[in-house]
Amino acid sequence: MNLEIVINDSYSVFANLFSVVLFIALLLFILAFITRLIWRKFRAYETLKYEFVTIIAHKFRTPLTQMKWVAETVLEKEQDPYLIESIKSLNQSNQGLISLTGTLIELTDSAHTTLAAYNFERMDICKLVNNVLESLKKEFHEKNLFFGIQYSDAEIFAKADRTRLEFVIQTLLENSIHYSPTGRNVDVEISKAHRKVYIKVIDHGIGIDPEDMKSIFTKFFRAENAQAMDTEGFGVGLYLAQSIMKRHKGKIDVFSAGLGQGSTFTVILPLTK
Repeated sequence: MNLEIVINDSYSVFANLFSVVLFIALLLFILAFITRLIWRKFRAYETLKYEFVTIIAHKFRTPLTQMKWVAETVLEKEQDPYLIESIKSLNQSNQGLISLTGTLIELTDSAHTTLAAYNFERMDICKLVNNVLESLKKEFHEKNLFFGIQYSDAEIFAKADRTRLEFVIQTLLENSIHYSPTGRNVDVEISKAHRKVYIKVIDHGIGIDPEDMKSIFTKFFRAENAQAMDTEGFGVGLYLAQSIMKRHKGKIDVFSAGLGQGSTFTVILPLTK
């Protein structure tokens, strides 16, 4: 009699345990199915958003470029000083829209463009950086900023996508302009070591709070002191620059001693003989 009770109890425990396991398995299956369904919807939404932004940006770029050409053509023939200044102002605003459109395209492409879309070529990094710096001379002078460039060698070569690497350097230099008070120095240093190319952009501007350092390359992130200095930024420049450098098998490092202590951004990419 006692033996029969023990057997029945064991069978009851086993049946209950089996029911619990079966219920948990069914619950996990349902959760997995719902998660997969939500993920598919999310991916479809992300794809739709990406396609929409890309199409709009490309549609904007063509007429804006045509307007730029027309303005430059008219500017060559115009004699009236007032109209010349007006056309120059119009063309400058138009160029700003073209740059913004390019940023939108690069922002959407950063997560979707394959490595094959990059056009890597061997180039002199010293010459490339110097050309970008020359193109920004006006901005440096308008803000009364002093800039200099130093090379460890006359020529330093690396394989890179020219347009995208120019965007990276331009982003760092423009940030040094926006976030440096009038009268400060901005220095660029190019060197090579340990089969790497190092491009340093050193400013003596507003600096970076240690708490913000971990988020500096995050999409749409802008520190409070950066917002106070430049109200028109979107917080995507450094994110895009870091994404581009990852495609180059490189990266961007950043150092700042703190607020008001300036900052140093270092672009690192593989050296090519």
